Amino acid sequence: MEIIELRFPGDRPIARRAHVGVVGSGDLEVLLSPAGETTVTIRTSVDGFGPTWQATLARFFARHPVAARVEINDAGATPGVVSLRLAQALEGDAGMTSAATLLNRRSFVEMNARERARALLDAGSFRELLGPFEHVESPWLAPQGIVPQSDDGVVVARGAIDGVPAVVLAIEGAFQGGSTGEVSGAKIAGSLERALADAEAGRPIRPVLVFETGGVRLQEANLGLAAMAEIHAALVALRRHVPVVGVIAGLVGCFGGMSITAGLASRLIMTRQGRLGLNGPEVIEQNAGIAELDSRDQALIWSLTGGEVRTVTGLADTLVADDADALAAAVRAAFANGAPGPASSARIDFWRARLARLPEPATGAALASLWSGDRT
Repeated sequence: MEIIELRFPGDRPIARRAHVGVVGSGDLEVLLSPAGETTVTIRTSVDGFGPTWQATLARFFARHPVAARVEINDAGATPGVVSLRLAQALEGDAGMTSAATLLNRRSFVEMNARERARALLDAGSFRELLGPFEHVESPWLAPQGIVPQSDDGVVVARGAIDGVPAVVLAIEGAFQGGSTGEVSGAKIAGSLERALADAEAGRPIRPVLVFETGGVRLQEANLGLAAMAEIHAALVALRRHVPVVGVIAGLVGCFGGMSITAGLASRLIMTRQGRLGLNGPEVIEQNAGIAELDSRDQALIWSLTGGEVRTVTGLADTLVADDADALAAAVRAAFANGAPGPASSARIDFWRARLARLPEPATGAALASLWSGDRT
């Protein structure tokens, strides 16, 4: 990982801070803050491209001579993507309509974590806690040569759902596969504990978890596992007071330790594009061989772990089309229906009886036929 510091002339002050992008493959994160001069700090995963950065940014700031503090966390973006993200950040500062709005994009799957959280909350109520400008990021990635994300891949948003105070915890799947580390896990656990304190004090709260994760972050394995345990303990305690709603949309899905978290939710909403499983297809193939599971067989993967089969077999509660408004309506309905009966994770005898009747081989079609409608 390389850190590059640059300066450029600029005399047009910006009005407000702006944040765009994600530290994902071929992409970057840009944070823009008002300042008296233009300074740029770049943390990049690709070493030796200082002259390219200098030339790319010199061209951009020659056209846009703003005075700003610019922070860039790069995961191998091309000069074109760099210029695009900087332009998006300036559009946000100017209050211009984003490209996504111009295109009327309402696909929940294609939204990033921040957009998803905003879409689920009542219009105008979104307020982010510990956002990117707080720089609460993992201290363990940079020493391993990995560019951090300024929010460590978790968005904590307070607001309202149908006028009732709510907290939405959305995981950014484009950063490190949505994996859970010490800081991102602490943000989730701490938010659930804060919601628990509200519930115990009689203050209404509607907690929502938006999953997009492969599980524990391998670079922070033990710390991630410890955070996962705290998340599970807080969720189980919280659901005794209020429903905890989970959402799995795609593109990463929900696997590893976070699939257990999803299983602990009071109600779980999925799209057909979403996937849910304890182990991901690649992990199963690597450990048990391609004869057990071919991770390249997309039809097979979705027939086993996709949102449709998970809903039919009772591992998820509601199947919703990939539409932001439909997802928001499903979340509102989940809270309006109140707490369900006994928590799914507490129905040990029910699940043991199901497992005892597993067919061989346990295909998605066989499970759907055997378990469809079997929820009691």
